[in-house]
Amino acid sequence: MFGRRALITAALMGRSTVLIPVAADAAPSSGSAARPTALSAPQDQLLRTAQRRAIDAVIWGMPLASLDAMRQAYLRDAGAKYNDIIWWPRGSGWKNQSLTVNTSVRYMYFFCNTRENGPIVVELPSAVAGASFYGTIVDAWQVPLLDIGYEGAGGKYLILPPDHSGDVPPGYTPVRPKTHNSFTLLRSIIASASADDVRAGNALVSQVKIYPLSRADNPPTQRFVDMTDTLYGGLVRYDESFFVRLASLLSEETVQPGDLQMMGMLLPLGIERGKDFTPDSGMVALLRAAAAEAHAWMMEQRITFITPWWADSHWAIPGGPIAPRTEFHWQTPNYFDVDSRGIMFGSIFAPVARLGTGSFYLGAYHDSRGRRLTGENSYRLRVPANVPVREFWAFTVYSQTTAGLFRNSSRPTADSLDRNLKKNADGTIDLYIGPRPPAGLEANWVETPAGESWFAWFRLYGPERAVLDKNWRLPDIEQLGRRP
Repeated sequence: MFGRRALITAALMGRSTVLIPVAADAAPSSGSAARPTALSAPQDQLLRTAQRRAIDAVIWGMPLASLDAMRQAYLRDAGAKYNDIIWWPRGSGWKNQSLTVNTSVRYMYFFCNTRENGPIVVELPSAVAGASFYGTIVDAWQVPLLDIGYEGAGGKYLILPPDHSGDVPPGYTPVRPKTHNSFTLLRSIIASASADDVRAGNALVSQVKIYPLSRADNPPTQRFVDMTDTLYGGLVRYDESFFVRLASLLSEETVQPGDLQMMGMLLPLGIERGKDFTPDSGMVALLRAAAAEAHAWMMEQRITFITPWWADSHWAIPGGPIAPRTEFHWQTPNYFDVDSRGIMFGSIFAPVARLGTGSFYLGAYHDSRGRRLTGENSYRLRVPANVPVREFWAFTVYSQTTAGLFRNSSRPTADSLDRNLKKNADGTIDLYIGPRPPAGLEANWVETPAGESWFAWFRLYGPERAVLDKNWRLPDIEQLGRRP
Protein backbone atom coordinates (compact mmCIF):
# COMPACT_ATOMS: atom_id res chain seq x y z
CA MET A 1 0.00 0.00 0.00
CA PHE A 2 1.23 3.51 -0.76
CA GLY A 3 2.75 4.95 2.44
CA ARG A 4 0.76 8.17 2.74
CA ARG A 5 -2.50 6.35 2.04
CA ALA A 6 -1.66 3.80 4.73
CA LEU A 7 -1.05 6.53 7.31
CA ILE A 8 -4.31 8.26 6.44
CA THR A 9 -6.19 4.96 6.66
CA ALA A 10 -4.67 4.40 10.09
CA ALA A 11 -5.74 7.87 11.19
CA LEU A 12 -9.28 7.16 10.01
CA MET A 13 -9.58 3.80 11.77
CA GLY A 14 -12.38 3.80 14.28
CA ARG A 15 -13.91 7.00 12.90
CA SER A 16 -17.20 6.62 11.02
CA THR A 17 -17.22 10.19 9.75
CA VAL A 18 -14.83 13.07 9.29
CA LEU A 19 -16.01 16.60 10.01
CA ILE A 20 -15.54 19.23 7.35
CA PRO A 21 -17.53 22.43 7.95
CA VAL A 22 -20.20 22.78 5.25
CA ALA A 23 -22.55 25.70 4.67
CA ALA A 24 -26.08 25.17 5.93
CA ASP A 25 -27.51 25.43 2.42
CA ALA A 26 -24.89 23.14 0.85
CA ALA A 27 -25.90 20.37 -1.51
CA PRO A 28 -27.48 17.40 0.28
CA SER A 29 -25.31 14.33 0.69
CA SER A 30 -26.04 10.84 1.86
CA GLY A 31 -24.07 11.24 5.08
CA SER A 32 -24.05 13.65 8.00
CA ALA A 33 -21.11 15.15 9.81
CA ALA A 34 -20.42 14.03 13.38
CA ARG A 35 -18.52 15.71 16.19
CA PRO A 36 -14.79 15.12 15.60
CA THR A 37 -12.79 13.12 18.09
CA ALA A 38 -9.47 14.33 19.42
CA LEU A 39 -6.52 13.60 17.15
CA SER A 40 -2.81 13.83 17.67
CA ALA A 41 -1.08 16.56 15.67
CA PRO A 42 0.41 14.18 13.01
CA GLN A 43 -2.96 12.44 12.50
CA ASP A 44 -4.72 15.77 12.25
CA GLN A 45 -2.25 16.98 9.64
CA LEU A 46 -2.71 13.85 7.54
CA LEU A 47 -6.48 14.10 7.61
CA ARG A 48 -6.51 17.80 6.79
CA THR A 49 -4.19 17.16 3.88
CA ALA A 50 -6.50 14.45 2.57
CA GLN A 51 -9.52 16.72 3.02
CA ARG A 52 -7.89 19.55 1.10
CA ARG A 53 -6.75 17.23 -1.67
CA ALA A 54 -10.25 15.77 -1.99
CA ILE A 55 -11.87 19.21 -2.25
CA ASP A 56 -9.31 20.28 -4.85
CA ALA A 57 -9.89 17.03 -6.76
CA VAL A 58 -13.57 17.90 -7.19
CA ILE A 59 -12.81 21.40 -8.45
CA TRP A 60 -10.05 20.15 -10.78
CA GLY A 61 -12.01 17.16 -12.05
CA MET A 62 -15.34 18.94 -12.66
CA PRO A 63 -15.23 19.11 -16.48
CA LEU A 64 -14.29 15.45 -16.78
CA ALA A 65 -16.70 14.17 -14.13
CA SER A 66 -19.60 16.29 -15.37
CA LEU A 67 -19.27 15.08 -18.95
CA ASP A 68 -19.02 11.52 -17.67
CA ALA A 69 -22.28 12.00 -15.73
CA MET A 70 -23.89 12.92 -19.05
CA ARG A 71 -22.25 9.92 -20.76
CA GLN A 72 -23.56 7.57 -18.07
CA ALA A 73 -27.06 8.99 -18.57
CA TYR A 74 -26.65 8.59 -22.34
CA LEU A 75 -25.78 4.91 -21.91
CA ARG A 76 -28.14 4.19 -19.01
CA ASP A 77 -31.24 6.38 -19.38
CA ALA A 78 -31.33 6.60 -23.16
CA GLY A 79 -30.08 3.08 -23.78
CA ALA A 80 -27.71 4.60 -26.34
CA LYS A 81 -24.39 3.38 -27.67
CA TYR A 82 -21.47 5.41 -28.97
CA ASN A 83 -22.37 7.30 -32.18
CA ASP A 84 -26.13 7.15 -31.47
CA ILE A 85 -27.93 10.52 -31.44
CA ILE A 86 -30.25 11.26 -28.55
CA TRP A 87 -32.46 14.28 -29.04
CA TRP A 88 -35.41 16.34 -27.86
CA PRO A 89 -37.57 17.00 -30.99
CA ARG A 90 -40.06 19.16 -29.06
CA GLY A 91 -37.44 21.00 -27.04
CA SER A 92 -36.09 20.06 -23.63
CA GLY A 93 -38.39 20.05 -20.64
CA TRP A 94 -37.50 19.53 -17.00
CA LYS A 95 -36.84 15.84 -17.61
CA ASN A 96 -33.61 16.81 -19.35
CA GLN A 97 -31.53 17.08 -16.21
CA SER A 98 -28.38 18.43 -17.82
CA LEU A 99 -26.71 21.63 -16.66
CA THR A 100 -28.46 24.88 -17.69
CA VAL A 101 -30.23 23.42 -20.71
CA ASN A 102 -32.04 25.60 -23.22
CA THR A 103 -35.66 24.63 -23.80
CA SER A 104 -36.05 26.81 -26.92
CA VAL A 105 -33.87 24.76 -29.26
CA ARG A 106 -33.97 21.06 -30.05
CA TYR A 107 -30.91 19.51 -28.46
CA MET A 108 -29.01 16.61 -30.01
CA TYR A 109 -26.26 14.81 -28.04
CA PHE A 110 -23.81 12.17 -29.17
CA PHE A 111 -20.69 10.61 -27.68
CA CYS A 112 -17.85 9.09 -29.68
CA ASN A 113 -14.92 6.92 -28.59
CA THR A 114 -11.93 6.52 -30.88
CA ARG A 115 -10.33 3.88 -28.67
CA GLU A 116 -13.27 1.59 -29.49
CA ASN A 117 -14.04 2.67 -33.05
CA GLY A 118 -11.02 4.48 -34.48
CA PRO A 119 -11.53 7.78 -36.36
CA ILE A 120 -15.18 8.89 -36.38
CA VAL A 121 -16.98 10.69 -39.21
CA VAL A 122 -19.58 13.35 -38.44
CA GLU A 123 -21.69 14.34 -41.44
CA LEU A 124 -23.64 17.56 -41.05
CA PRO A 125 -25.96 18.87 -43.80
CA SER A 126 -26.09 22.56 -44.68
CA ALA A 127 -28.97 24.74 -43.47
CA VAL A 128 -32.21 25.02 -45.43
CA ALA A 129 -35.03 27.55 -45.32
CA GLY A 130 -36.50 27.45 -41.81
CA ALA A 131 -33.96 25.03 -40.28
CA SER A 132 -30.29 25.04 -39.34
CA PHE A 133 -27.76 23.65 -36.85
CA TYR A 134 -25.32 25.11 -34.39
CA GLY A 135 -23.07 23.10 -32.11
CA THR A 136 -19.64 22.34 -30.71
CA ILE A 137 -17.40 19.28 -30.49
CA VAL A 138 -15.51 18.99 -27.18
CA ASP A 139 -13.09 16.46 -25.74
CA ALA A 140 -13.53 14.52 -22.50
CA TRP A 141 -12.29 17.53 -20.48
CA GLN A 142 -14.79 19.72 -22.36
CA VAL A 143 -12.09 21.60 -24.20
CA PRO A 144 -13.96 23.15 -27.16
CA LEU A 145 -12.44 21.90 -30.40
CA LEU A 146 -14.68 23.12 -33.22
CA ASP A 147 -17.98 24.91 -33.71
CA ILE A 148 -20.08 23.31 -36.44
CA GLY A 149 -23.12 24.51 -38.36
CA TYR A 150 -22.22 28.20 -37.93
CA GLU A 151 -23.89 30.41 -40.57
CA GLY A 152 -25.56 27.34 -42.04
CA ALA A 153 -22.38 25.54 -43.08
CA GLY A 154 -22.37 21.77 -43.36
CA GLY A 155 -19.50 19.40 -43.96
CA LYS A 156 -17.75 16.17 -43.08
CA TYR A 157 -15.69 16.19 -39.90
CA LEU A 158 -13.25 13.50 -38.81
CA ILE A 159 -12.68 13.02 -35.06
CA LEU A 160 -9.20 11.52 -34.71
CA PRO A 161 -7.63 9.45 -31.91
CA PRO A 162 -5.21 11.43 -29.69
CA ASP A 163 -2.23 9.48 -31.00
CA HIS A 164 -3.16 9.82 -34.69
CA SER A 165 -0.19 10.80 -36.86
CA GLY A 166 -1.25 9.73 -40.35
CA ASP A 167 -2.74 11.69 -43.19
CA VAL A 168 -6.36 12.82 -43.17
CA PRO A 169 -8.39 11.61 -46.18
CA PRO A 170 -9.45 14.40 -48.56
CA GLY A 171 -12.87 15.94 -48.02
CA TYR A 172 -12.77 15.88 -44.21
CA THR A 173 -12.15 18.62 -41.66
CA PRO A 174 -9.94 17.04 -38.96
CA VAL A 175 -10.89 17.36 -35.29
CA ARG A 176 -8.02 16.52 -32.93
CA PRO A 177 -9.06 15.85 -29.31
CA LYS A 178 -6.37 14.89 -26.82
CA THR A 179 -8.72 12.26 -25.36
CA HIS A 180 -10.38 9.16 -26.76
CA ASN A 181 -13.85 10.26 -25.70
CA SER A 182 -15.55 13.25 -27.26
CA PHE A 183 -18.99 14.80 -27.04
CA THR A 184 -20.96 16.88 -29.49
CA LEU A 185 -23.76 19.22 -28.50
CA LEU A 186 -25.77 20.01 -31.60
CA ARG A 187 -28.76 22.33 -31.65
CA SER A 188 -31.48 21.89 -34.24
CA ILE A 189 -32.82 25.41 -34.69
CA ILE A 190 -36.09 26.00 -36.52
CA ALA A 191 -37.38 29.42 -37.50
CA SER A 192 -40.78 28.87 -35.88
CA ALA A 193 -43.10 26.18 -34.54
CA SER A 194 -45.03 26.11 -37.82
CA ALA A 195 -45.68 22.72 -39.39
CA ASP A 196 -43.51 23.61 -42.39
CA ASP A 197 -40.51 24.63 -40.27
CA VAL A 198 -40.86 21.56 -38.03
CA ARG A 199 -40.90 19.32 -41.08
CA ALA A 200 -37.85 21.10 -42.51
CA GLY A 201 -36.04 20.73 -39.19
CA ASN A 202 -36.88 17.04 -38.85
CA ALA A 203 -35.78 16.34 -42.42
CA LEU A 204 -32.46 18.07 -41.75
CA VAL A 205 -31.93 16.13 -38.52
CA SER A 206 -32.48 12.85 -40.36
CA GLN A 207 -29.47 13.62 -42.56
CA VAL A 208 -26.97 13.83 -39.69
CA LYS A 209 -24.71 10.78 -39.61
CA ILE A 210 -22.02 9.55 -37.22
CA TYR A 211 -20.02 6.42 -38.03
CA PRO A 212 -16.48 4.99 -37.97
CA LEU A 213 -14.28 5.96 -40.90
CA SER A 214 -13.71 2.25 -41.41
CA ARG A 215 -17.34 2.01 -42.52
CA ALA A 216 -17.37 5.05 -44.80
CA ASP A 217 -18.03 2.91 -47.88
CA ASN A 218 -21.22 1.52 -46.34
CA PRO A 219 -22.28 3.66 -43.33
CA PRO A 220 -24.70 2.03 -40.87
CA THR A 221 -28.22 3.38 -40.50
CA GLN A 222 -28.11 6.24 -38.03
CA ARG A 223 -29.89 5.53 -34.76
CA PHE A 224 -31.90 8.31 -33.11
CA VAL A 225 -33.39 8.11 -29.60
CA ASP A 226 -36.31 10.43 -28.77
CA MET A 227 -35.85 11.64 -25.18
CA THR A 228 -39.01 13.73 -24.91
CA ASP A 229 -40.66 11.71 -22.13
CA THR A 230 -37.56 10.11 -20.63
CA LEU A 231 -35.79 11.34 -17.51
CA TYR A 232 -32.17 12.04 -18.39
CA GLY A 233 -30.14 12.20 -15.18
CA GLY A 234 -26.99 13.91 -16.41
CA LEU A 235 -26.04 15.86 -13.26
CA VAL A 236 -23.00 15.13 -11.10
CA ARG A 237 -23.55 13.53 -7.71
CA TYR A 238 -21.57 15.37 -5.04
CA ASP A 239 -20.76 12.45 -2.79
CA GLU A 240 -18.15 9.69 -2.61
CA SER A 241 -19.25 8.36 -6.02
CA PHE A 242 -17.64 11.45 -7.58
CA PHE A 243 -14.22 10.06 -6.68
CA VAL A 244 -15.07 6.53 -7.79
CA ARG A 245 -15.98 7.83 -11.25
CA LEU A 246 -12.98 10.19 -11.33
CA ALA A 247 -10.58 7.35 -10.56
CA SER A 248 -12.12 5.23 -13.31
CA LEU A 249 -11.96 8.06 -15.85
CA LEU A 250 -8.34 8.86 -15.14
CA SER A 251 -7.46 5.24 -15.93
CA GLU A 252 -9.65 5.24 -19.04
CA GLU A 253 -8.37 8.46 -20.58
CA THR A 254 -5.06 10.00 -21.55
CA VAL A 255 -3.32 12.17 -18.95
CA GLN A 256 -2.12 15.57 -20.13
CA PRO A 257 1.36 16.79 -19.07
CA GLY A 258 -0.17 19.72 -17.23
CA ASP A 259 -2.19 17.33 -15.05
CA LEU A 260 0.71 15.20 -13.79
CA GLN A 261 1.16 17.34 -10.68
CA MET A 262 -2.50 16.88 -9.75
CA MET A 263 -2.20 13.13 -10.39
CA GLY A 264 0.48 13.11 -7.71
CA MET A 265 -1.74 15.03 -5.32
CA LEU A 266 -4.44 12.38 -5.66
CA LEU A 267 -2.18 9.59 -4.40
CA PRO A 268 -2.99 10.09 -0.67
CA LEU A 269 -6.65 9.48 -1.55
CA GLY A 270 -5.79 6.16 -3.16
CA ILE A 271 -6.45 7.38 -6.72
CA GLU A 272 -3.71 6.24 -9.09
CA ARG A 273 -3.91 5.60 -12.80
CA GLY A 274 -4.23 1.91 -13.65
CA LYS A 275 -5.02 0.82 -10.08
CA ASP A 276 -8.31 -0.11 -8.45
CA PHE A 277 -9.81 2.53 -6.18
CA THR A 278 -11.22 0.86 -3.07
CA PRO A 279 -11.71 3.42 -0.28
CA ASP A 280 -12.54 2.06 3.16
CA SER A 281 -15.44 3.35 5.24
CA GLY A 282 -13.43 6.11 6.87
CA MET A 283 -12.14 7.40 3.54
CA VAL A 284 -15.66 7.19 2.08
CA ALA A 285 -16.91 9.50 4.84
CA LEU A 286 -14.05 11.93 4.22
CA LEU A 287 -14.71 11.96 0.48
CA ARG A 288 -18.45 12.41 0.94
CA ALA A 289 -17.95 15.46 3.13
CA ALA A 290 -15.30 16.90 0.82
CA ALA A 291 -17.58 16.59 -2.21
CA ALA A 292 -20.36 18.41 -0.36
CA GLU A 293 -18.02 21.20 0.70
CA ALA A 294 -16.60 21.59 -2.82
CA HIS A 295 -20.16 21.81 -4.17
CA ALA A 296 -21.10 24.47 -1.62
CA TRP A 297 -17.98 26.46 -2.54
CA MET A 298 -18.69 26.27 -6.28
CA MET A 299 -22.31 27.34 -5.76
CA GLU A 300 -21.21 30.41 -3.84
CA GLN A 301 -18.46 31.25 -6.31
CA ARG A 302 -20.89 30.95 -9.22
CA ILE A 303 -22.76 33.91 -7.75
CA THR A 304 -19.86 36.06 -6.58
CA PHE A 305 -16.92 35.25 -8.87
CA ILE A 306 -18.21 37.17 -11.89
CA THR A 307 -17.63 40.51 -13.60
CA PRO A 308 -20.59 42.59 -14.84
CA TRP A 309 -20.91 42.77 -18.63
CA TRP A 310 -22.00 46.39 -18.38
CA ALA A 311 -20.85 48.77 -15.66
CA ASP A 312 -23.32 48.94 -12.72
CA SER A 313 -25.26 45.96 -14.12
CA HIS A 314 -26.07 42.59 -12.54
CA TRP A 315 -25.77 40.72 -15.84
CA ALA A 316 -22.48 38.90 -16.44
CA ILE A 317 -20.98 36.23 -18.66
CA PRO A 318 -21.27 32.99 -16.66
CA GLY A 319 -17.92 31.70 -15.45
CA GLY A 320 -15.95 34.84 -14.79
CA PRO A 321 -13.90 37.09 -17.06
CA ILE A 322 -11.18 34.56 -17.89
CA ALA A 323 -13.65 32.29 -19.72
CA PRO A 324 -14.28 34.53 -22.74
CA ARG A 325 -10.77 36.00 -22.66
CA THR A 326 -9.19 32.56 -23.15
CA GLU A 327 -12.03 31.15 -25.30
CA PHE A 328 -12.81 28.60 -22.57
CA HIS A 329 -9.28 27.19 -22.42
CA TRP A 330 -8.44 28.79 -19.01
CA GLN A 331 -4.77 29.18 -19.94
CA THR A 332 -2.85 32.45 -19.51
CA PRO A 333 0.89 33.08 -19.99
CA ASN A 334 1.38 32.85 -16.24
CA TYR A 335 -1.12 30.28 -14.92
CA PHE A 336 -3.93 27.82 -15.62
CA ASP A 337 -7.09 28.89 -13.80
CA VAL A 338 -8.31 25.62 -12.28
CA ASP A 339 -10.76 27.35 -9.92
CA SER A 340 -12.54 29.31 -12.65
CA ARG A 341 -12.81 26.20 -14.78
CA GLY A 342 -14.30 24.18 -11.93
CA ILE A 343 -16.79 26.90 -11.05
CA MET A 344 -17.98 27.20 -14.63
CA PHE A 345 -18.29 23.49 -15.29
CA GLY A 346 -20.44 23.25 -12.19
CA SER A 347 -23.12 25.03 -14.21
CA ILE A 348 -22.42 24.56 -17.94
CA PHE A 349 -21.39 21.91 -20.44
CA ALA A 350 -19.83 21.99 -23.91
CA PRO A 351 -18.76 25.64 -24.25
CA VAL A 352 -18.37 27.11 -27.71
CA ALA A 353 -15.00 27.30 -29.45
CA ARG A 354 -15.53 30.95 -30.41
CA LEU A 355 -17.68 33.12 -28.17
CA GLY A 356 -20.28 35.25 -29.93
CA THR A 357 -20.28 33.44 -33.26
CA GLY A 358 -23.65 31.70 -33.09
CA SER A 359 -24.81 32.57 -29.58
CA PHE A 360 -24.08 34.76 -26.58
CA TYR A 361 -25.15 34.15 -22.97
CA LEU A 362 -25.66 36.46 -20.01
CA GLY A 363 -26.31 35.30 -16.46
CA ALA A 364 -28.10 37.05 -13.58
CA TYR A 365 -27.78 35.99 -9.93
CA HIS A 366 -29.10 39.14 -8.24
CA ASP A 367 -31.95 41.58 -8.74
CA SER A 368 -31.53 45.29 -9.53
CA ARG A 369 -30.80 46.06 -5.87
CA GLY A 370 -28.16 43.35 -5.52
CA ARG A 371 -30.33 40.85 -3.65
CA ARG A 372 -30.19 37.15 -4.44
CA LEU A 373 -33.05 35.71 -6.46
CA THR A 374 -35.51 33.52 -4.54
CA GLY A 375 -38.51 31.56 -5.73
CA GLU A 376 -41.18 32.96 -3.44
CA ASN A 377 -40.69 36.52 -4.71
CA SER A 378 -42.16 38.02 -7.88
CA TYR A 379 -39.89 39.76 -10.39
CA ARG A 380 -40.08 41.54 -13.71
CA LEU A 381 -37.59 41.73 -16.56
CA ARG A 382 -38.35 44.36 -19.19
CA VAL A 383 -36.82 43.12 -22.44
CA PRO A 384 -36.08 46.03 -24.78
CA ALA A 385 -37.78 46.28 -28.15
CA ASN A 386 -35.89 45.00 -31.18
CA VAL A 387 -33.27 42.90 -29.41
CA PRO A 388 -30.29 42.84 -31.85
CA VAL A 389 -30.29 39.15 -32.80
CA ARG A 390 -30.53 37.44 -36.18
CA GLU A 391 -32.50 34.53 -34.76
CA PHE A 392 -34.11 34.79 -31.30
CA TRP A 393 -33.61 35.42 -27.60
CA ALA A 394 -34.57 33.21 -24.64
CA PHE A 395 -34.80 33.72 -20.87
CA THR A 396 -34.54 30.60 -18.66
CA VAL A 397 -34.37 30.05 -14.90
CA TYR A 398 -32.37 27.36 -13.08
CA SER A 399 -32.01 25.89 -9.61
CA GLN A 400 -29.10 27.42 -7.73
CA THR A 401 -28.49 24.05 -6.05
CA THR A 402 -28.37 21.81 -9.12
CA ALA A 403 -27.82 24.32 -11.99
CA GLY A 404 -30.50 22.33 -13.82
CA LEU A 405 -34.14 22.99 -14.56
CA PHE A 406 -36.46 22.81 -11.58
CA ARG A 407 -38.11 19.42 -11.53
CA ASN A 408 -41.78 19.44 -12.55
CA SER A 409 -41.48 23.01 -13.80
CA SER A 410 -44.22 23.84 -16.30
CA ARG A 411 -42.70 27.09 -17.66
CA PRO A 412 -38.92 27.41 -17.20
CA THR A 413 -38.45 29.63 -20.28
CA ALA A 414 -39.87 32.59 -22.19
CA ASP A 415 -38.52 33.35 -25.65
CA SER A 416 -39.10 35.54 -28.68
CA LEU A 417 -40.22 32.52 -30.72
CA ASP A 418 -43.46 32.49 -28.72
CA ARG A 419 -46.06 34.45 -30.66
CA ASN A 420 -48.30 34.59 -27.59
CA LEU A 421 -45.96 36.95 -25.72
CA LYS A 422 -47.72 40.24 -25.01
CA LYS A 423 -45.83 43.37 -26.00
CA ASN A 424 -46.08 46.84 -24.51
CA ALA A 425 -47.04 49.79 -26.71
CA ASP A 426 -43.37 50.72 -27.20
CA GLY A 427 -42.41 47.19 -28.28
CA THR A 428 -40.80 46.16 -24.99
CA ILE A 429 -41.83 42.88 -23.40
CA ASP A 430 -42.33 42.43 -19.67
CA LEU A 431 -41.43 38.97 -18.39
CA TYR A 432 -42.76 38.00 -14.96
CA ILE A 433 -40.89 35.51 -12.80
CA GLY A 434 -42.36 33.93 -9.68
CA PRO A 435 -44.45 31.10 -8.23
CA ARG A 436 -47.68 32.20 -9.96
CA PRO A 437 -48.46 34.21 -13.12
CA PRO A 438 -50.07 37.65 -13.12
CA ALA A 439 -53.66 37.46 -14.32
CA GLY A 440 -53.88 37.71 -18.09
CA LEU A 441 -50.11 37.50 -18.56
CA GLU A 442 -49.60 33.76 -18.39
CA ALA A 443 -47.67 33.72 -21.70
CA ASN A 444 -45.14 36.20 -20.24
CA TRP A 445 -44.60 34.19 -17.06
CA VAL A 446 -41.64 32.00 -16.00
CA GLU A 447 -42.16 29.75 -13.01
CA THR A 448 -39.99 29.54 -9.88
CA PRO A 449 -40.85 27.34 -6.88
CA ALA A 450 -41.22 29.01 -3.51
CA GLY A 451 -38.37 28.33 -1.11
CA GLU A 452 -35.80 27.72 -3.87
CA SER A 453 -32.94 29.97 -4.91
CA TRP A 454 -32.53 30.48 -8.65
CA PHE A 455 -30.49 32.19 -11.32
CA ALA A 456 -31.25 33.10 -14.92
CA TRP A 457 -29.60 33.01 -18.31
CA PHE A 458 -30.54 35.30 -21.17
CA ARG A 459 -29.47 33.74 -24.47
CA LEU A 460 -29.06 35.61 -27.72
CA TYR A 461 -28.90 33.48 -30.86
CA GLY A 462 -27.23 35.14 -33.80
CA PRO A 463 -26.08 38.16 -31.72
CA GLU A 464 -25.49 41.36 -33.68
CA ARG A 465 -22.46 43.59 -33.21
CA ALA A 466 -24.37 45.89 -30.84
CA VAL A 467 -24.49 43.06 -28.28
CA LEU A 468 -20.80 42.23 -28.45
CA ASP A 469 -19.78 45.92 -28.48
CA LYS A 470 -21.99 46.57 -25.42
CA ASN A 471 -23.96 49.25 -27.28
CA TRP A 472 -27.14 47.35 -26.46
CA ARG A 473 -28.09 46.82 -22.82
CA LEU A 474 -30.45 44.47 -20.98
CA PRO A 475 -32.04 45.96 -17.83
CA ASP A 476 -31.66 44.23 -14.48
CA ILE A 477 -34.34 41.98 -13.01
CA GLU A 478 -36.60 43.97 -10.68
CA GLN A 479 -38.30 42.55 -7.60
CA LEU A 480 -42.01 43.38 -7.53
CA GLY A 481 -43.04 41.84 -4.27
CA ARG A 482 -43.39 38.70 -2.21
CA ARG A 483 -46.45 36.58 -2.81
CA PRO A 484 -48.20 34.96 0.16
